[in-house]
Amino acid sequence: MDDGTVSVPDEQYERLAALAAARGVSPETQLARLIDDAYAGLDGDGDVPESLPLGVCDDSDEE
Repeated sequence: MDDGTVSVPDEQYERLAALAAARGVSPETQLARLIDDAYAGLDGDGDVPESLPLGVCDDSDEE
C-alpha cells in the first residue's frame, strides 16, 4: 500500500490508541493494519459465512 496521510477525529483516535495499546502496537501501526484489512476485504474472495467472526454477517438471506 502507498504511504499517505489519514486524518482521524480526536474521539476516534482515543479508541484507536486504546485498541493499539491492547495489542501492543502503535496507533499508526494499528491504523495501517485496519486499512490493510479493509482493502483485503475488497478482493471478492472473502471468508465463507461459517468462518466469519461472531456478529458479522455476509448479507445473505440463508439461515
